[in-house]
Amino acid sequence: MASIKSTGLYIAGLVILFILSFTCIFNEKIDLNGDNCDYYMLATSLAGGHGYSEITSGDYNPVNSFPPGYPLLMTPIRMFTASFVPQKILNGLFLLGAAILLFFFIRKNRLPGQMAFIASAAMLVNDQALHFATMMMSEMSLLFFSILTLCLLSKIDDRKPFWKDGYFYLTILTTAFCYHIRTQGIALAAAIIGFFLFTKQWKQMLAFAGGFIVCLLPWIIRNKLTGMGQSRYLDAIMMSNAWRPDEGTLGVGELISRFFNTFRMLLTKAVPNSILPYFNVEYGSATTWGEWGIAILLFALIGIGLWQLGKYRYVFLFYILATFSVISIFSTPSENRYITSLLPFIEVGMLIGLFVVLSAGVQRLKIAQSFSPLLFAFLFLCCSYPRLETLRKQNKAPFPPAYRNFFSIGETVRRELPSNTVVCSRKPNLFYMYGKTPVCNYTWTEDDKALIEGLIQAKADYVVLEQLGYSSTPLYLYPAIRKHPDLFETVLHLPNPDTYLLKFNREKAKEKIH
Repeated sequence: MASIKSTGLYIAGLVILFILSFTCIFNEKIDLNGDNCDYYMLATSLAGGHGYSEITSGDYNPVNSFPPGYPLLMTPIRMFTASFVPQKILNGLFLLGAAILLFFFIRKNRLPGQMAFIASAAMLVNDQALHFATMMMSEMSLLFFSILTLCLLSKIDDRKPFWKDGYFYLTILTTAFCYHIRTQGIALAAAIIGFFLFTKQWKQMLAFAGGFIVCLLPWIIRNKLTGMGQSRYLDAIMMSNAWRPDEGTLGVGELISRFFNTFRMLLTKAVPNSILPYFNVEYGSATTWGEWGIAILLFALIGIGLWQLGKYRYVFLFYILATFSVISIFSTPSENRYITSLLPFIEVGMLIGLFVVLSAGVQRLKIAQSFSPLLFAFLFLCCSYPRLETLRKQNKAPFPPAYRNFFSIGETVRRELPSNTVVCSRKPNLFYMYGKTPVCNYTWTEDDKALIEGLIQAKADYVVLEQLGYSSTPLYLYPAIRKHPDLFETVLHLPNPDTYLLKFNREKAKEKIH
């Protein structure tokens, strides 16, 4: 009875902590990264009965630019409301659910309830996790289902044949769903295969791998039947720069070099910057000896902590390594963004490791009989507050002037132009959220004629010339407009900073370019 009561108090504590932290930093505005708009629009297509399709052109063409898992989770809410806020709340609930599941997983491994509470609470005051929990992105759903997968894996009964255990099949399903939420979820499958390998469960390993592949087939077959190629993530692997495709591709040696450079960045900069309060880094600079020293000490603690999780230490270790490897393969500059859904696993290791080391030190020095993990609570709350306050101010601040102008033009287009007007802009997905009209992007090329040809092919009626800070606009779009001023007529100009809506003379462009 006492155990049940204490568990209830711990869960209540997690819920209260979540409510306080989440409401403090909650951001009602749409995030400016663009991907969250794509997820929202895919959910809109599903909710409207148009399948997994892009809606910006009005043709509802099938797409595979993003895995379908997260939009599927968004669809029920999207069927009832177009508001962003419920979708953001759903992401917050995924974070809370992940913390509660992690609490029970740690308790199952016979660690103190106080330790399980502190380790779970740490993710609820992590500014990076909270930042992604208040936007329409897939990180929190991946975090929830990955921890759910761990809980299911830990419930598999080794005393009976695995093919008779429902938890084994549920583990396969949730692992496959993690992959369908984010392609990065392949790391979890690799971790579980490694777990079965190191625990010498050969049959389970082969059955899990086979079942996982079977669960991927519907998405693969769907893409083949609709004539779509491989994932855009696979195309990005060999790019020198995903944002500058004109820079070409990498050779094998350059690809290997980039892999190790990114892996080193994750170890020495991204992880310490994400879980150590007041540890700030310069991602563009070379790794210092001090950063190497901190990283070595940190991962030593993480290793000690994960070793306390019994046989499930292998899942954690392999998941961290596999995730680092997947991130290091791709060319997109990541800093610490792509380890967001991995942070709780790393923090658990660090906190348990610190608890083990301090407990041993306290007993050896005979300071006390034991070390209470609750001492971490005060430390983490005090250290987390400055970052949470910075995040709160950031989320409550209005949009920057350049984006206010950009969105204002979108609202003008929605009010004053026909609903089938095609508008070209650097951030078409963001523009669509305000313009509600077909949109397209311009071709990223320094060949002005090729860029104009791309506008013709996209049947663009208008072009937005903005100052959102992306290099492609001054590199590609602006020079093309300067070379062909007769093709672009200013319809609307907003100052501070100068932002233009330009009428594109498509017929004249055809005559001039062709």
